[in-house]
Amino acid sequence: MQFDLGQRGRAMMDFEVTTRLAASRLQQTVEGELADAGLDAQGLPEDMEERHRVIDSALAGSTAYQARALLGEWCAKQHGRAAEQAFEEISGSIVPALEQLREGGTTITVHDVDAPRYWSQTWFHRTRGGWDAGPWNGFIHGELVHKKYVSKIFPGDIYGNRRAVLKSLPRADYRRILEIGTSSGHHSVAIAEVFPDARLTGIDPSLRMLEQAQRVANEKGLSWDLHTGVGETMPMFADASFDLVTAYAIHHEMPVKAIEAIFAEAFRVLEPGGDMIMADVARTQSLDRMTAWRFDWLARWGGEPFWRSTAKLDMEPMARAAGFVDVRGWQPNPGRDPYIIYGRKPV
Repeated sequence: MQFDLGQRGRAMMDFEVTTRLAASRLQQTVEGELADAGLDAQGLPEDMEERHRVIDSALAGSTAYQARALLGEWCAKQHGRAAEQAFEEISGSIVPALEQLREGGTTITVHDVDAPRYWSQTWFHRTRGGWDAGPWNGFIHGELVHKKYVSKIFPGDIYGNRRAVLKSLPRADYRRILEIGTSSGHHSVAIAEVFPDARLTGIDPSLRMLEQAQRVANEKGLSWDLHTGVGETMPMFADASFDLVTAYAIHHEMPVKAIEAIFAEAFRVLEPGGDMIMADVARTQSLDRMTAWRFDWLARWGGEPFWRSTAKLDMEPMARAAGFVDVRGWQPNPGRDPYIIYGRKPV
């Protein structure tokens, strides 16, 4: 979407990015201090909580660690607030345009579905009040938090990763694609780019996020079929309705039982011979213990209560248990996101 932030909003978002990058540089200093203290990846405890205790003790007198913690708390709390304030500064001029983007070929069907407690009672990413707290949270998250903040601090091409995941699929002729966890539409855009002839259906528990995905699609002249709901139970979709089911970065925001249920539902709604490909955060077992501690530490600051339990999962047995064959999981960039899990529904 094309829009200009106000002077104050632009300055606030730039400051958030600068602060977060400064925190990353402090992280390097902190890990250097750990090395000087004789703590390296091989010497850290296997248990993550014990690892945190050992590192906290070793860095008890470190001003760099204290500053890193302070900046971590600042960034976790303030980046969302800065985005909200930046939006408020331009809301008078941009809201009419956003309202017009409700009209177009993309529809939203609202289902009477009880949102799971893990979603409704968690402020993911420290978003005050949760995803649906404000009427414009979808735009604020999708266009300000994601594009003006997250994409600038992410190590790599956060949008290119989505396209790369889809391009690793064995086919190029999918026609009926289901995306679980549509959110504000970033993975949806990648799907539309890689498979322009496919009909895209999306599901997400957040109506505010789906409204932003709708605006994104309508602005691009695309026709998506969006639904409120959760991937664990999708009664609105019949058996064998799709030839591809995909998701990007949703598993680390839900408990293990929900992930198992999503694999089962993905299998059910796929036609025989259809494919499943999903991507999430790097697996803990693929990381050295220092890197895994860093990711876990950042997740704790960042408002990711399910990160640790999800990141250590081996999802290949879960996919096989759901019925998928030819299952494989891999990380294109060792030590970094994403982790990709693929499976096929047998004919």
